[in-house]
Amino acid sequence: MVKDIFVRLYPADKIVQVEPGTSLRSLVDSVSIDLRLPCGGKGRCGKCKVVFEEGAPSPTPTELDALTDTELKQGYRLGCMSILSEDAVVHMPSNGRAARILTSGIARDIPLEPCITKKHLDLQKPSVSDLRSDVRRIFDALSIDGNHSSMNLYTLRQLNNELRQSEFNVTAVLADNIPIAFEQGDTTAECYGVALDIGTTTLAAYLLDLKTGKQLSIAAAINPQTRVGDDVISRISYCTQNADGLDRLKTSIADEFNALLKSLTQSAEVSADRIYELVVVGNTCMTHLFLGIDPSSLAQAPYVPTISQSLAVSAEELGIKINPCGRVYILPNIAGYVGADTVGVILSTGMYEDDRITLAVDIGTNGEIVLGSRKRMVTCSTAAGPAFEGAHIKHGMRAAPGAVDSAWIDENGIAFSTVGGEKPSGICGSGLLDVIMCFTKAGIIDAGGRIVDSAEIPEDFAHLRGRVQAGEHGNEFVLVPEEETSIDGPIVIVQRDVREVQLAKGAIAAGIYTLMDRLGIGIENIDRVVLAGAFGNYIRKESAIGCGMLPPVPVTKVHSIGNAAGEGAKLSLVSASARKDVDRIASTVEYVELTTDFGFQERFADALMFSSGSEM
Repeated sequence: MVKDIFVRLYPADKIVQVEPGTSLRSLVDSVSIDLRLPCGGKGRCGKCKVVFEEGAPSPTPTELDALTDTELKQGYRLGCMSILSEDAVVHMPSNGRAARILTSGIARDIPLEPCITKKHLDLQKPSVSDLRSDVRRIFDALSIDGNHSSMNLYTLRQLNNELRQSEFNVTAVLADNIPIAFEQGDTTAECYGVALDIGTTTLAAYLLDLKTGKQLSIAAAINPQTRVGDDVISRISYCTQNADGLDRLKTSIADEFNALLKSLTQSAEVSADRIYELVVVGNTCMTHLFLGIDPSSLAQAPYVPTISQSLAVSAEELGIKINPCGRVYILPNIAGYVGADTVGVILSTGMYEDDRITLAVDIGTNGEIVLGSRKRMVTCSTAAGPAFEGAHIKHGMRAAPGAVDSAWIDENGIAFSTVGGEKPSGICGSGLLDVIMCFTKAGIIDAGGRIVDSAEIPEDFAHLRGRVQAGEHGNEFVLVPEEETSIDGPIVIVQRDVREVQLAKGAIAAGIYTLMDRLGIGIENIDRVVLAGAFGNYIRKESAIGCGMLPPVPVTKVHSIGNAAGEGAKLSLVSASARKDVDRIASTVEYVELTTDFGFQERFADALMFSSGSEM
């Protein structure tokens, strides 16, 4: 019989008994310790370093490549690769400080007409001369015709007591004019809803007063599903490779939302029982996982979702702790990789009602692009986010305190700022794009993206030559010397980092030009460019245009609009007309599948070049 081993995990100070051969990844997952796996546990990103004080397993070939000799001697291993064979003491990485999460957006005015309303009823009590049923009595008071009742069973079971304890003085809660709940007395002043944007990386929740349309509080958090991977493919793989994977991911979102809900209600001094609706946006995979729907078809050609229509379901069924009779409304998806979040962007920008041609780019873990006007809109999705969210960048990180978030050239080198003004600990997407632009300007990279030898840097930027050094896989540039960082070593930009940016910006640019080709328009026909999402909010427009990620339009045409998907969710929460619009948007926007587009690969190859260039 094989003897179990004991593993002590710090800083949680938990001791876990497991069988030899157990992976560290499955162990920490079983005890709900967060081990972030940006690449989904494939060993590619090197972001899940742990330290074995005792019982370090022999390093795998992947670890030998990803870790330095010094790190290996000190007991460093990759958490996703480690297989436990003996008693061990393991120090897990700190969760770090909270990343900067974008919650604000640019809203537009819309008439207040929520689907959830309340009506106070002072009903005539039953008598021998009035033997109407309780439901018939209520329907008559609400002027609801017909003999069919669509009220849920939970509400019907509560109705007898609610009416008689209140002396038939109640408030009806209506969803699309159908009663879903009854409350004793007059509670019409308390009617609330929540909008939720489920991003691949972050969650943002907004509490609104449905009587006034006023936003009362905001709460945000990192999406807990990032524990199993930063991208949707990693999460789909987690579902297919683990029998309870789908349920775990579904439950993790519900639990995190309920924690946000507690924060929202405490901040606004509102009871969760007075919240009757949750409106949700997210990409197609995120909405499937939220609903507990198998997303595996999204990873297999032709990438068809289980559902694309808008959907209203019971909050209780999803474990959402608003009013027990409340409901959850999910905006419709457009395609497998263009989801409800993109519908929210289109709604919030109003581009579907505008004669001007708008280019909307939402750069998150994926890059969703929409181009068009009220006459016609086309959309596509590109794989863009990992480079800009730090997953595959040597010193990449989220926009947390200490992340380099902007950069420029001065007489001393490349100057920069960090989130919170703190000592540098890495670089986030906006800073990375700025650095690449500095490289282009200074000749540190050539048009093909190669980090040149120091002698090749032009004389005007000779003061930067000393920052270029030979690395294991090509030249590297020392952005921040070791003595100026908060980490153990310098912050460098390696050749692979540049290649990652090339792939990301090239994919976005090629997607944009493909949509332009579908509409038969040129750069001069684009009236405005709107950048949505956190990355789009924080990047410098000049860097996005200068590196070729965006077409060379005048900077004055480019506008950052913040969390437009979240704004779309809020509009759908307070407006029945907006819900009709989102259904129309989802059914009329034309989706372009880039993998089957004849010219996409050629445009992509052209877009890899680092130049402001000309139209492709």
